Amino acid sequence: MKKNLSSRKLLTAMALMMFVAGIASCKKNNINADGYMNLKVVNAAPSSGAQSFTLAGQVLVSGGLDFTNASDYIYTHSGTNLVEQFISTGTNSVYATGSLWTGDNQNYTVYLAGEGSNARVKSYQDDLSAPSAGTAKIKFIHFSNGIPSDIKVKDSTGNNIFPSVVSRDVATGYKNITPGTFSLKIYDLVSGNDIGDFSVTGLQAGKIYTLYLTGSTSATLSLQKVQHN
Repeated sequence: MKKNLSSRKLLTAMALMMFVAGIASCKKNNINADGYMNLKVVNAAPSSGAQSFTLAGQVLVSGGLDFTNASDYIYTHSGTNLVEQFISTGTNSVYATGSLWTGDNQNYTVYLAGEGSNARVKSYQDDLSAPSAGTAKIKFIHFSNGIPSDIKVKDSTGNNIFPSVVSRDVATGYKNITPGTFSLKIYDLVSGNDIGDFSVTGLQAGKIYTLYLTGSTSATLSLQKVQHN
């Protein structure tokens, strides 16, 4: 009987410890005082106007971040459930809010995406390992709310550049490409309809880029790039 009672007490204590740990892990702005990361901030929202950016209450970008602008990587504390806020310059009103979970000594990029009720903050870990010799390295993100959420991204010969399905707000893996101008064709996954042809120029060997598709309507779609090194 005593053994069973002790076992129950032990299980109760373990459950309590797990509950407390769970609460701690869900705490907002759980900053790692001894850990650091690198964070790049990008405005990918066409009608947002200039933005500031705060992380866990700390101002990392103080105004002036216009559409397509990107900050340098900012060395700051890592942590879990860190509150991200894009704040409209001049009005100090919050444009969009998100939550960032990071590891130590890692690189991340946070994007302001969407417009109006679709405004959102999306964050992705970056791989800054060098591309193959003589190539550039890219990944692709679909941020547009003006086209279907699931698309195909193909080259001029009709082959998939990335996986067969590219979903909104989900980053693809990296791909090594020939430097210079990179062109792609976008198709609706379900209907197969041709959404449009897009290209970016000036891609350099040895550099790492994110290409992102943005625009609130099919008529305002644009393909933009962010350089990471």
